[in-house]
Amino acid sequence: MMRFSLLVGILLASCSGDPVKTVPTGPQGAWRPASAEAPGQGETDAFWRRVTVSGKRLLAMTGLGEIWRSQAYSSGWVKMAWPYVGTPYSWYAEEDTLWVGTEKPGRLYRCAVSNWSCLDLGLPIADSLMVDHIARLHGRLTTFSTAYRIRRLWSAKAEGWDSILSTEFPLDAPFHSLVVGDTLWAATWESGLWYRTTSDSVWKRQAAPRRIALGLTDSVTHPRGLAWHNGALWVADWGGVVTRMLGGRSPYEAVDNCVWSSIQSTSCRLGPINIFSLLSYRGRLYSAGFFGASPHVLDEAHGFWIPTEIAGWCWDNDNVCGGKRTWDMVGLGDTLYTASSRFIMKIPLSQVPVFSESLMDRFHWPRDTSFRDSLFRRNNPLRP
Repeated sequence: MMRFSLLVGILLASCSGDPVKTVPTGPQGAWRPASAEAPGQGETDAFWRRVTVSGKRLLAMTGLGEIWRSQAYSSGWVKMAWPYVGTPYSWYAEEDTLWVGTEKPGRLYRCAVSNWSCLDLGLPIADSLMVDHIARLHGRLTTFSTAYRIRRLWSAKAEGWDSILSTEFPLDAPFHSLVVGDTLWAATWESGLWYRTTSDSVWKRQAAPRRIALGLTDSVTHPRGLAWHNGALWVADWGGVVTRMLGGRSPYEAVDNCVWSSIQSTSCRLGPINIFSLLSYRGRLYSAGFFGASPHVLDEAHGFWIPTEIAGWCWDNDNVCGGKRTWDMVGLGDTLYTASSRFIMKIPLSQVPVFSESLMDRFHWPRDTSFRDSLFRRNNPLRP
């Protein structure tokens, strides 16, 4: 599956229970490391993969399934013991409770974060299936489990588990999900965007947004990031396309810095080439992924994604950077945190860059955006 070509594991060279020590830092800007450095600079089998919030704590997961818990915000990291069956792969957090899905074999656990104890919830799946994703549907915990050409969906109830297997939902699992009102949106690995509402008993597929680059006008079907921001559903595709869907409906509006075509210089600075995460937090929208790895923040008034690398993503003469990929983002208090392969990184919201005229020349952004904007809003989606 594509997921295995995209993800590699993480291994931190610390023993269970040992606190994570923040790396020594030289002169920096606003971005700071908030964890230990992953071995191999996060480019071997060692990179930070997930980050989430539990109350005022951060939780971080590595690609090898290690779970780390902070004492408060990003201080006092400790690796949690995992004497349970299966390797952690997915999770879902609410306050002091963390649900953990595993692989090899597949299990589902409910964990108390503060005193760290976990209970096997007896999810009725074969050992060969992995618990790919955990979400909430209609207020009930919902799990997605897969193996080769197999897919299972289960919903928790007081007396056990309900199968909500739907022939409409593809043989796939969500990379990310988002609840908006009575709707659960699921961005699958390879099969587009799906949703299910309180009033529906089936899943429905959202028409795929349009890709407009180098003369291509096909659709993109590898959604990764989801966010609800200023009355619209925002969807980021692995291929670098970010789409605004007002009210979660068509017509859509693609949002990018430049148009890749014969009439547009490719020196114009785009957003990330591959996107893995979107986040709406405290009134601003962030995207993150690969090339560049630093999150980008949207200036909605001008329609440009500003690379936050200008706030000091690299330091020490650029020999040390946050990482080459950002897989996940979360906001806690007045700070943005990222899981960025090499470090868990952080930046105060007050130091996130804002738009200025000087950025237009620095990144070769077009001052006349009428052609860009009209193109990104035309015939989207291609096939409603």
